[in-house]
Amino acid sequence: MKILTGEDIRQADLHTIENEPVSSLDLMERAAAALAEEIITEDSIEYAYICEGGKASRACQCAEADAVPDYVIFVGKGNNGGDGLAVARLLARKYGTSRRVSVVTVGYESRLSEECRANLERLPSSVRKYVFHEGKVLGSYGGLFNRNTVIIDAMLGTGVRGAVKEPVSSAVRLVNSVSSLCRKVISIDMPSGMPTEPEDGHPCDFVAADRTIAIEFPKLSLLLPESGKYAGRLSVVHIGLDRDFIKEAVSGYEAVDADMIRFLLKPRNEFDNKGTHGHALVIAGSCGMMGAAVLSTGAALKSGCGLVTVRIPGQERQVIHITHPSAIVSCDPSSVFSSLPDNLSRYSSVAAGPGLGQKHESVQALGALLDFFSGGNCRTFARTGAFEPHIKTLVLDADALNMISAHPDMFRKIPAGAVLTPHIGELARLLRSALASGFISAGDVTESIPADAAVHVRHDIPGSLYPWHNDMHKIMLVRALSRKLSSVIVVKGAHTMICIPDGKCFFNMTGNPGMAKGGSGDILTGLIAGLAARGYDSIASAILGVWLHGRAGDRAASEKGMESMNASDILDFIRIM
Repeated sequence: MKILTGEDIRQADLHTIENEPVSSLDLMERAAAALAEEIITEDSIEYAYICEGGKASRACQCAEADAVPDYVIFVGKGNNGGDGLAVARLLARKYGTSRRVSVVTVGYESRLSEECRANLERLPSSVRKYVFHEGKVLGSYGGLFNRNTVIIDAMLGTGVRGAVKEPVSSAVRLVNSVSSLCRKVISIDMPSGMPTEPEDGHPCDFVAADRTIAIEFPKLSLLLPESGKYAGRLSVVHIGLDRDFIKEAVSGYEAVDADMIRFLLKPRNEFDNKGTHGHALVIAGSCGMMGAAVLSTGAALKSGCGLVTVRIPGQERQVIHITHPSAIVSCDPSSVFSSLPDNLSRYSSVAAGPGLGQKHESVQALGALLDFFSGGNCRTFARTGAFEPHIKTLVLDADALNMISAHPDMFRKIPAGAVLTPHIGELARLLRSALASGFISAGDVTESIPADAAVHVRHDIPGSLYPWHNDMHKIMLVRALSRKLSSVIVVKGAHTMICIPDGKCFFNMTGNPGMAKGGSGDILTGLIAGLAARGYDSIASAILGVWLHGRAGDRAASEKGMESMNASDILDFIRIM
């Protein structure tokens, strides 16, 4: 699913209106129907949860008035406001008088667009109408904001440029000031005040939403930490914009969705055997740090590859024999990673890093591993989906990345087609080391910017924890490193970003905050390595691994709860579609 810029989204709307053909008002109605359905579905799930999993008890029936929400929709003067007004009408039609639906127009009604005005006139009499003017809601609105209130933010959409002006800026501040009194805040398409692409400078007046329902595409700002934290939980509804226009649109960003995953997955042949699906080697763990080895090995075993060998300190071999009897154990004579197994050429992928530590002998062993791969023992991005023993993939994570950061001469040994999987701290160390050592330069950063990315470039590195000054600068640096290494970089976090050497960035749409627990990354490392052994190239292995990892996390959260789930629960719920 492509991620388009604000201008491209506007053009997609116009192209759909002209070529389907469909009127602007009818397209707005289509969007409103999808938005209202999403809101109603979520409310039904929440109500069922309050009612003890849907089993309506007497206590639940008595408390029903406290369980159902009221809706207060803040609407602007343009298309986003028109969407909000149409959603208000559909909610009123769905619930009648059983739930209060109110609309607050931000500014005087004389300034509304044609479509917005048409939807205002369509509102049924049951919908209460208010006007926001000079910092307050005009009229009697006692009790408008309470613990049952769901605020729906439909003031500004994808057309925001620069600072938000009055009266919207005051309305944004009002919404943020009363949100703690309310059940939640839902933003339509974008939290009002947020640009579709991050801009330089500090955030201005953004609505701080608990949830954002994007229309047709997730917007880039929603997927990046600095701005995305204002969006809350993100979902996307589709309204049938012109497929041909979207296909032809040029974008450096894509969202990974189920359709992409179905396209990438390869079927297993009826007459396959373990030898036709590759052999993964996982180098992980040290004495006292065997949990990382257990988790990464378990994920590799669930990937679909034929064989998994794990290289661990010999004195810890019983840990793997007990937890994963399907794995082959290769014993290192030291208490840490100090040497390579014999005949490395038999493995179709190698993962190194989880739980290794950074002892001197581990640094030397990692150098030897990189020397093996840089000696022509791998090729890049040439896989068909079937196991080809002459093509090998190296996956680097955790302490392997930290050792490389501490010894930047190793950057030049990383083979083309490798997959690096840093979390944000590891990424900061990698980039700071690559910049300080001259492995990447300001010129590399400029060259890494795709033609479609109209962004301001700074080359200075502030003296802070991170070597970037905002999320767009971070993306530029990651692109530069990916291009210089000819490798895939997986930046772990919410909406994990997968950057490939041509500069394209993929953002993952599965996963949840409950996955922010120790060991989650070790599982991803093993899963990507197993998929690479199975026969997928580096790009496909990274995309599939990240998506499937997030999907397993979503299943774990559903079963265990986000607070109580842990990394082993993610491992239990890995399923290859």
